[in-house]
Amino acid sequence: MHYYLYEPRAKHLQGLLAELDDSDLDPVSVSEDFFEREFDLAESDGSSDRPILLSENPKTLDYIASLRQSGCRNPILVLRDERDPEAAMAALDAGADDDVVRPLSGAELRARVNAIKRRFHGHAAGSVQIGDITAYFDGRDPDVAGEPMKLSQRELAIFQQIALASPRVVSKSVIYDAVYGMAEEQPFDKVIDVYICRIRKKIEEMSPASDPHIRTIRGRGYQLVPQDKPEIARIALRQRMPASAQVVQEAQL
Repeated sequence: MHYYLYEPRAKHLQGLLAELDDSDLDPVSVSEDFFEREFDLAESDGSSDRPILLSENPKTLDYIASLRQSGCRNPILVLRDERDPEAAMAALDAGADDDVVRPLSGAELRARVNAIKRRFHGHAAGSVQIGDITAYFDGRDPDVAGEPMKLSQRELAIFQQIALASPRVVSKSVIYDAVYGMAEEQPFDKVIDVYICRIRKKIEEMSPASDPHIRTIRGRGYQLVPQDKPEIARIALRQRMPASAQVVQEAQL
C-alpha cells in the first residue's frame, strides 16, 4: 500500500524513510501544494485507505482542517520529534486519527494504520470470521478451515480490500485504485478478475464445503460472504434497492 508523506525538512526526510523502511508501505512524498490543490487530483475510488503522514510543522492544524473540509477520509497521522500533549490534543481535535512521537518503526506504523482502517470499515478486532475463512487485518495471510492459505503479495492486497468491506459489495474500480492506483505501470483492469479467480480457486480447494466465498455481483463488484446466508443476501439486496422496496424484501427473506 502507498502512503502520502509530508516532511518539509530535507535533512529529516531520509532518516524518516529509513525508520519506516520495514512497513511494507510505499511512500509518496508530497509538497505543500498537495494540501492546497493536488489532493483533489489524487482522489480516486480506492484512495481513501491510503494514510497521510504529516511531520509536525507550523501549518499542521491548517493542513488537517483543509483535508477534512475537502471531504478527505484518509487516515491522518501526525509525526512529532518530541512529546507535546497539548499539540497532540489539538491535532486530534482538528481531525487527525493518531499523533505519534518519533522514532517510529515501520511495523508500528503499519499496525496503527491497520487499526484505523479496520475501525473505519466497522471491524473492532484484528480479524473477522467469514464462513470458513478467518481474515486478518495485520498483513497476515487468511486461514481457511483453520489452515493458512498462501497468497501472493498482490493476491493478499486484493483479498484484504474485499475482506475489509465484507459483507458489503466492493467495486472492481475501488479494488484497482487501492492496489494499482499509484503504480508507475498500471495494467488493464481485467487483471483484477484474474486475481479474483485465483483467490476463489484457492479458497474453494481448502473449504470443507468447496465454497469459494467470493461472490461476483454482476455490474457492481465482489462480495466476501459464506454460502447460502439469508441475512447476507438481505444486506446485499438492501444496498441496491430503494427504501420503498426494502419493507417488502424484508418480509420475503
